[in-house]
Amino acid sequence: MKALGYSERGPVSAPNSVVEFDADMPAPGARDLLIEVRGVSVNPVDVKVRANRPPEGTRILGFDAAGVVKEVGADVTTFKPGDEVFYAGEFTRPGSNAELQAVDERLVGRKPSSLSFSEAAGMPLTSITAWEMLFDSFGIKEGDGDGEAILIIGAAGGVGSILIHLAKKLTGMTVVSSASRDETVAW
Repeated sequence: MKALGYSERGPVSAPNSVVEFDADMPAPGARDLLIEVRGVSVNPVDVKVRANRPPEGTRILGFDAAGVVKEVGADVTTFKPGDEVFYAGEFTRPGSNAELQAVDERLVGRKPSSLSFSEAAGMPLTSITAWEMLFDSFGIKEGDGDGEAILIIGAAGGVGSILIHLAKKLTGMTVVSSASRDETVAW
């Protein structure tokens, strides 16, 4: 199958920093879904992995993706072939920049029907980060923000955009946000 990856660490600006290559077909395990990838996103983590992790051979890049389940492992109970899904991958396995990817079902959610595959692929890591920041790190409880305010710096970025919606919808907090460029203020 076709894939995009890297064979040596370094900056994205380096020649051949990303290469197209033929990769082995993934072999799904008992808890895995074999997913036909239909949309991927690029996150800062993708650049950091490329810059800092020396691969053994050529490593498939990519973290967040959306696609269609093609096969399910023997112990999978939540999904079936044909389901549209989105997910954040994991560092210990090949990335999402390939035609197919094997992913543990516990990392996967059903793709919202209101989102395209490309739109859904942009959600997992930013959403998880915003959720963990608001509820785990800050210790804010759902529905417990009446009369409280939160300042979101860099609100036009991926995490900030999601954080605005989570805070407004789930906590009742007053949201104050900042952005530095004219085009992001409008966002």
